[in-house]
Amino acid sequence: MSYKMTKAPTTLGEKLASFDANAPQPQTLKWLRKAVYFLLNVLLLTSITALLLWWIFLRPDIDPTVMLIGLPALIATWLLVYYRFGGREPHALLAHDRLGFMHDLRLDAKTAIFNGSNIYHLGHAHGFDARPLGELVAQLRLEGYRIVCFFDANIFYTLSEHGAFPSHQTHSVALLEDIFGLERNEIYVVPSGVQADKYVLESLRYLPISFAVSNDQYRDYAKDYASVMKDKYWRKGVVISHNEIKLLQHRLPNPIRLT
Repeated sequence: MSYKMTKAPTTLGEKLASFDANAPQPQTLKWLRKAVYFLLNVLLLTSITALLLWWIFLRPDIDPTVMLIGLPALIATWLLVYYRFGGREPHALLAHDRLGFMHDLRLDAKTAIFNGSNIYHLGHAHGFDARPLGELVAQLRLEGYRIVCFFDANIFYTLSEHGAFPSHQTHSVALLEDIFGLERNEIYVVPSGVQADKYVLESLRYLPISFAVSNDQYRDYAKDYASVMKDKYWRKGVVISHNEIKLLQHRLPNPIRLT
């Protein structure tokens, strides 16, 4: 008797593939799939409607079996298109990843998951604005950590209000790269109307070698994410004291001083 071997997932996209009936794809293919799905829907629904109206109002002198076969065939084709191309929405971590890097995150890489908005507000409260976040990211990157930095959707408005860039300047990921010293494949801006908190916790749930960098206690999520918050090392808070940044529960090789 032979047994089919199931390959263990190696990336986050593979691990979350069960959330998407049509396995995650690069951004270009996603848009192409949506365009094909839309056009086929329009074509088939128009054909079904036109066939019904033609039969009802014009009463063509044709064999009724044409309608009995043709109409169900069109409906069956439309259902096939709907279930094949429509599918289910992918997991939120993949669905709202505008830059498309989350799918390829390796599960065997150690990852520091930042609540970027939270750490930025801490820096601003101490008069250092973006520097604490940028310095911590740079240090952990040097230590071999892959960085994922989540921002609330209003981060651009917040930065503009604080004078990081003129209000008339176009919002772009490049701004966040320059202001925080981040790389493009480290930035994830969550959709409007939701907070970055849940995205941070969802990432921790599926990336096995990871921890959060945030001063948020996430108490409102304790019940849903009990498996994530199982020990004191899942989250590392940030303290700024005497112009020095300290990362709690993590020994930095050298002090990070802000002067």
